[in-house]
Amino acid sequence: MIKKKKEAFVDLSSVEAREVSWLMPPIIPYGMITVMEGDPGIGKSFLAMHIAAQISIGGSLPGVPKVKKGRVLYISAEDDPAYTIRPRIDAMGGDPRRIRIQGDYTALDEAGLTALFAEVRRKPPALIIIDPLFAYVGSDKDMYRPNVIRALLSELKEIAEESGTAILLVRHLTKTKRDKAIYQGMGSMDVIGAARSAFLVTVHPDYPDQRLMLHVKHNIAERGQSWAYELKKENEDAMPVLNWIGPSHITVDDLMVGEEGGRKSAMDEAKDFLKAELKDRSQSATELLKKAEGRQISKRTLDRAREEIGVIARKRGKEWVWSLPDGT
Repeated sequence: MIKKKKEAFVDLSSVEAREVSWLMPPIIPYGMITVMEGDPGIGKSFLAMHIAAQISIGGSLPGVPKVKKGRVLYISAEDDPAYTIRPRIDAMGGDPRRIRIQGDYTALDEAGLTALFAEVRRKPPALIIIDPLFAYVGSDKDMYRPNVIRALLSELKEIAEESGTAILLVRHLTKTKRDKAIYQGMGSMDVIGAARSAFLVTVHPDYPDQRLMLHVKHNIAERGQSWAYELKKENEDAMPVLNWIGPSHITVDDLMVGEEGGRKSAMDEAKDFLKAELKDRSQSATELLKKAEGRQISKRTLDRAREEIGVIARKRGKEWVWSLPDGT
């Protein structure tokens, strides 16, 4: 690859200040690397394809009512184009004419990166997805050696910066549990170090049929909203499609094991919610139920928490009002 030689040191005044441009703020930036990680079989590829489909048609993503229509380069070593990628993209309403794939597997070695640079320059994509990242490290390379992965990430970073495209790297989690989510991904720490943003895909702890998208690393913005989604079929024979349920109050910190034993239970979440909402004033039971639903606290859990705390219910006119007992 022919690269433009850069000076070793330059005056900061020669650097033009720029604002971050977002594909999905504040989680997926343009011109930078983002990492999506999660356990095998959790549905990372499904989410990646959903994002690709929405870009291809100018659809929507959480927090983005209208995505700018663009091309996607989907590089996948695990999903068959004919049996998996094309059927899913079709089911999701994506435009396959705006989604390009590898015609034949090529590792991202020197030859593979040269081909990738050429493809990006010829048909600039809004997003490049590499799923999973370590499937594209040469078979003779050790993905755990920092110098190996650092060289690959440096090339991908240059592609992102030169083209302004967002790059989404997919990787699995290690089996060993860590105290911090940022250390949970497989391979060298250089992967998460090179990313400007990273998010975790995991099972909802209270609703096993749902998945959560949780912001793990946020170097260039505040931590983003957590989002819940599910995979639904119209009938038994239909291909599942991704359905966004809405924002979630759960953060990645809630799921990590810490000194106090990990994430609060749904009951503890409900009790803390009631104490916070009723701390200074009584409130309508109807309004509290709506707020709880927005935080994915079920009515049944809220009622149990109300009983444990001893919340007082009084009728005012035609509605019930809840308040905390004295001394709570």
